[in-house]
Amino acid sequence: MQWEDSGIVLRYRSYSEKQLIASIFTQHHGRVDGMVMRTKSSLPQPGDFVKLQRKARLEQHMGTLKLETKQSHSSLQFCESTRVYALKSMLEMLSTLLPENHPYEKLWQYTNETFLSFYNFNEALKAYCLFEVTLVEELGFGLSLDECAVTGSSDNLSHVSPKTGRAVCYEAAKPYITKLLPLPKFLLDQNNNPITATDYVHALQLTGHFLLNHASHNRPLPIERSELLLKLKSHL
Repeated sequence: MQWEDSGIVLRYRSYSEKQLIASIFTQHHGRVDGMVMRTKSSLPQPGDFVKLQRKARLEQHMGTLKLETKQSHSSLQFCESTRVYALKSMLEMLSTLLPENHPYEKLWQYTNETFLSFYNFNEALKAYCLFEVTLVEELGFGLSLDECAVTGSSDNLSHVSPKTGRAVCYEAAKPYITKLLPLPKFLLDQNNNPITATDYVHALQLTGHFLLNHASHNRPLPIERSELLLKLKSHL
């Protein structure tokens, strides 16, 4: 079996003195793991966009990968810490939460757009939070944030049920407000400005709840994501 695709390098794991296992998020084949040779020349770094060629005797075999860097994003590693943590968290979650060999073309497109947003200080964290919303939905737990689960109204939506993922307006949420997750306005209206550190914390707590309980099966989320939350909370 042999095919070519475009992909994003997620991470490498050591396998032997001469080989590494590369995890790649590809456009048409989803997350793919494969053997790559350690070479004297540098390999594409996590976050780099690559052209890859996969060879395997059978489709279910791991196979070998040949990687060619098409676009490097290594400069993002030298941004301020919040963007670095968000970038590394995104790569780790794609690597650990996506099943192998299952295409996610919508998520692929959104991941591309998020990478471009990382170059813009004012857009990076908003794009990352929206990426997590898309990741939750693509992994099978769709959030319903456009109308109140109780009244059917789209006005004054303020919270989300941690059980159903459905939005609730403030009037209906008030008696149960301590049991609900705050819903930041920018998740409803991307043109909503300004966005505060509190908004980002609430957004990550919202998506984190569903990622942890419905996508990761209670496995810990990446440490980089925890560091990002701590960094944002320090600004409150």
